[in-house]
Amino acid sequence: MKLNINKLRLKQEIDRSEILNWGVFFFLLLGFFYEAVRESSWFSLVFAILISSAYFYLLSRLLKRLYYSFWSFLGLLALFLMFKVFSQPLFSMSLVAYFTALFLLGLQAYSLWTPILYPIVSWWEYDFRYRDDLKINVLVNDDKSEGRLTDIRRGAGCVASFRDFKLGEFLTIEPFDDLVNMKFRVEIMSKRKYSVGRPFNYGVRFILDETEDANVFASFVKFWKSERRLKQKKKFKNEPS
Repeated sequence: MKLNINKLRLKQEIDRSEILNWGVFFFLLLGFFYEAVRESSWFSLVFAILISSAYFYLLSRLLKRLYYSFWSFLGLLALFLMFKVFSQPLFSMSLVAYFTALFLLGLQAYSLWTPILYPIVSWWEYDFRYRDDLKINVLVNDDKSEGRLTDIRRGAGCVASFRDFKLGEFLTIEPFDDLVNMKFRVEIMSKRKYSVGRPFNYGVRFILDETEDANVFASFVKFWKSERRLKQKKKFKNEPS
């Protein structure tokens, strides 16, 4: 997989996520320390520090490269922190430390859960009739090509296209359906190429300058969700029993 991101525009978001990552690490170690003090288990503390240091180093490397495996490790860490929270004495300092770590982990996950950094592409669905995407036209000046909108979350989306666009380039996208008279201007923030024969996946940010644009976009998101539900209903209806 080849990945390019607009580091200048996304630097603040990535730096914030890095700070949250090491904030989780700090409060996790603090929880280990308070547990060791309460139970006088210093050998366990040293062992926990070594394991968690290696774990967070790996987590940081996965985050910098924006690998999807990052979410698997994040999920395991969330489960571990929840176990720690529910296994601590009430009103203990270790409980406060673990809960704070879990809270920061939630903030980090929310900040990263965007199509610009981690687009959702339903490669597992081979039948294009049921894929969670929308056929669109992609316009650059007077040049029009076909593409697919595969993800919409938090004012951003993922455009799949075989055209090779540049980071920072502005596009206009519109649903292929003539009955949906909507156009949106987007800016390319990230660019992924998984393998030969597959389209580029562009993480785009919708440019919504006015209240009217925001209202039209909200209607478009509702249309997107309704299309997904309709495809799912068709899929289950047509599946052999």
